[in-house]
Amino acid sequence: MARPSLDRNQIKYIAVIAMLIDHVAVFFLAPGIAEASTARIALYAAMRVIGRLTGPIMIFFLVEGFIHTSSRRKYGARLFVFGLLSQIPYALSHYNKLFAADFNVIITLFILFLMLTAVEKINNGFLNRAVVLALIAVTYWCDWGVIGPLMAWVFYQYHEDRKMQIQYYAAVCMIQLVSAATVLSMKGLHWYGELWQAGLFLVIPFLIWYNGRPGSRSAFSRWIFYIVYPLHLLIIWLITASGVHL
Repeated sequence: MARPSLDRNQIKYIAVIAMLIDHVAVFFLAPGIAEASTARIALYAAMRVIGRLTGPIMIFFLVEGFIHTSSRRKYGARLFVFGLLSQIPYALSHYNKLFAADFNVIITLFILFLMLTAVEKINNGFLNRAVVLALIAVTYWCDWGVIGPLMAWVFYQYHEDRKMQIQYYAAVCMIQLVSAATVLSMKGLHWYGELWQAGLFLVIPFLIWYNGRPGSRSAFSRWIFYIVYPLHLLIIWLITASGVHL
């Protein structure tokens, strides 16, 4: 049987759907999950597993865009603007307030864009590493912080060798799994409480199936993530603020 072949937009659509599934679990199933039935806990975990697709896929295509875009200036500006526009919906949905010292994933992608720019443009070795490490440190206050830069570096460093990309990406996934289990244990919680992080490994088939083609160049395909991301967070806040839970 022939191996599946997916273009960039097809994989991005899957990532957007996975994000919506993940956020339904986070905002509507998570409240009271400790006392929930086994079926509800299993559904929550399954939805979180699916949700692990989104971050790595968007980081992968951030790197692809950085390498292949015709205008890095415009690409970076787009990330910056939509990162700012998404911050209020992100803070409202996560914290029910207009500002929080926790920044959304598009801002993370913008910082990763700056990190890759520094890797390429700063010739002084010491200064290069200092700036890159500083930018990685800044992502500590962002969604997909710290682990996101590791993924971006792997995707960038081995962008011409998919086999090496997959091998090192799998290593980053293991770091995330082990660190999550360690943090839970240090807090006195069950170490297996975030085993749904294993969903990160589900990205590997999509790296294999990606055919390197962009797919449709329609405005819908180009802007879907930038629009859906802040819009769905705003809708989630409106629903949860009204007291609705599953």
